[in-house]
Amino acid sequence: MRVGDELAELVLAISRSDLIRYCGAANDLVPLHWDQDMVRAAGYPDVVVNGWLGCAHLCRAATRVLTPDRWLLARYAVRYRQPLFPGEVRCGGTVARADTEQVVVDAWLRDGSGRVVTTGQLEFGRRK
Repeated sequence: MRVGDELAELVLAISRSDLIRYCGAANDLVPLHWDQDMVRAAGYPDVVVNGWLGCAHLCRAATRVLTPDRWLLARYAVRYRQPLFPGEVRCGGTVARADTEQVVVDAWLRDGSGRVVTTGQLEFGRRK
């Protein structure tokens, strides 16, 4: 990978069922992620996708190219810029730094309308 290379977009849909399963697996029972009546009463249009679930999809977009057999995710930083709601999402990124031992990706997650809702920097080290 070289500086400026773009990751192929990962396009997927996050459903309410995905959120329920994630909440159970992560023991994250915050109603914001599953109680549609409560979130609508609070002014949201729908339940909010767990931030860590979005982060996992950012990592998936990168590890399709920086595969775990050759690269390890060494560090990451994520910024949640806007709430993400169920539906289509797109993840991708650009190589910010690269050499034989390290690759850093500036990653993003967009909602179905194309709005960037999450950004991150993912640092990979070469597997020894």
